[in-house]
Amino acid sequence: MSVGAAVKICVYLEHGNSAQWSGGIRRAHENQVKALKRAGIQITTDPSESFDILHLHSIGPRSLYLAERFSGRRPLLINSHITAEDFANSFRMSDHIAPYLGRYLRYFYGKADVLIAPSAYARDVLRGYDLLQPIEVVSNGVDVTRFAPDKRRRLLGRARYGLRGVVPFAVGLALLRKGVDLFIETGRLLPALTFMWFGRVHKAAKVETLRAVEQAPENVRFPGYVEDVLEAHAAGDIFFFPSAVENEGIAILEAAACGKPLVLRNSECFAGRAETA
Repeated sequence: MSVGAAVKICVYLEHGNSAQWSGGIRRAHENQVKALKRAGIQITTDPSESFDILHLHSIGPRSLYLAERFSGRRPLLINSHITAEDFANSFRMSDHIAPYLGRYLRYFYGKADVLIAPSAYARDVLRGYDLLQPIEVVSNGVDVTRFAPDKRRRLLGRARYGLRGVVPFAVGLALLRKGVDLFIETGRLLPALTFMWFGRVHKAAKVETLRAVEQAPENVRFPGYVEDVLEAHAAGDIFFFPSAVENEGIAILEAAACGKPLVLRNSECFAGRAETA
């Protein structure tokens, strides 16, 4: 089947209107929908409508039901936004749940005709799941018409948070896996700078995360969820993201699109990014 104007794709994100998808997965879904529309391809986000190809972006029960229902009846693509490796060291009990999640993902991802990995690192992780499907690497992407240097938003953001001087910042859920502890300790060593972590401190985060945030020095601030992530990127100066594991890390791409220098952990998941950016 050739993909053209006559082909209709269902690009489905389970609970797409829920706050749980306020971060990278929702933005990746939105970016893909926009890209398909620009390419002139018919799309729907409602699986109750008729379609020719099903493309799933989440791993919940509704997505599993759709995968079971249409496997073998429609071409099925699944974006592998989540792996057991990037779930571990995030929430309470996540280290214990991760091995069971890995078994579920092997089964769920195994329903796909083609898997889409957001990075070469994520592809290599999936290969370790002994999956037989072809795995294509396609970045989650960034809408560069939105994420770009913005002087007006910078002035608004700096005023909103009372920021002066050089501000190292991060965007995303505050989790141990994302290096929030190292972010805090770096801020403790540089008391003359204000460090900003834009994103929720999830109540289900590991106790070590909550304790580290509670004991953070005054110059390390957690304003919580922000309505305008563009303003957060504009307000900061250096994107400091010491995450240990990211399947891609869409916030990194967004910061780069906004013209911010990146300071990342020397981690396997970021290997080769400088050459491919």
